[in-house]
Amino acid sequence: MVTAMLTDVRHPLSKAVTLEFPRLSRGNLALRHQSILGSFRKETSMIRPLFPSHPSAVPDPAARLDALIATARSDIAAADADAEAIVAEMAGIEPHPHAHGHTAAGDHAYAGIGPEHFLSLAGLLAQPWPVAQAAAETVRRGAGADYLLTAFPGAFAALGEGLAEDGVLFIAARADCIDGDLTTLFARKPGLATGMVWRLVGFDRRDRDPWVGAFACGERLGTLIASVEGVTPATPFGDALAAAVATYRAELATIGADELHARAARRDAERQASWAEIDQTYRDTGKWRERAPTKRQRHLMQRIETARGLPMPITPRRGASSDAITGAGGNPRFDNSHRGEKA
Repeated sequence: MVTAMLTDVRHPLSKAVTLEFPRLSRGNLALRHQSILGSFRKETSMIRPLFPSHPSAVPDPAARLDALIATARSDIAAADADAEAIVAEMAGIEPHPHAHGHTAAGDHAYAGIGPEHFLSLAGLLAQPWPVAQAAAETVRRGAGADYLLTAFPGAFAALGEGLAEDGVLFIAARADCIDGDLTTLFARKPGLATGMVWRLVGFDRRDRDPWVGAFACGERLGTLIASVEGVTPATPFGDALAAAVATYRAELATIGADELHARAARRDAERQASWAEIDQTYRDTGKWRERAPTKRQRHLMQRIETARGLPMPITPRRGASSDAITGAGGNPRFDNSHRGEKA
């Protein structure tokens, strides 16, 4: 008898099956009936059952969702911790010494203070604070201005030429507050040197918002300065301002941030108004539309994409970029519906 064995060992839980097959053999010129035993294994396992054998094995959708939310919150917390560590590390890096002067010079440009006011500015900061603050406040009210720094040129004129002489002495007395000689710097970069005058009273570029807030808080500035411990009527105006900024930093920073935002919103509105005055035909079909997008357009499209959480369309031409920005509602930075306050 011939036996055929068929086996399948793919899974340890398979089952053996033996079958007998009829066979005809020829021997001595006669046909004889024989049997063949065939053995094989039938696989009976399943990778995963379609329905679990017990209802408790069904995963709870709500529990799974809670687990996903908990994981997401954990990831967000870890990312926030990483971001805070990076910001703290960046804050520990000292900027270039002239960075403070460049920052102050930017505010000078807004307020109308130029290199010709170099010594007068130093002299004003050297005056007893009630004298200097009163002179600037009088000019501010008379001009109907809302930012005290814009009144400084008028205060320079009101206090006379003696300010320049006081400025020379003030710069000489505090020369160690600045890396390098301020007078020498003025000869090379007068605008930067004028901004660096604020370093004589400890101005730091990181404190821009509270300093701007001090100049934007109106008549309250005198009250704030007078309430600071250690400030006396003889305290120089620059030192009194620095003390008020340090004492009321959080409050003044909020005022300063709003002031800077309002300025940026006004500049944006002026650009929009200027563009609206251009001939419509040129805006719709001018050759400018086929040029590459500007750097400002690319940055603005990134801001829009971030604000709405959706990708902006790919616009390789300047005209298409302009249309996409307009269609998205313009710069989201000046969308007051998200600020809850007047820009």
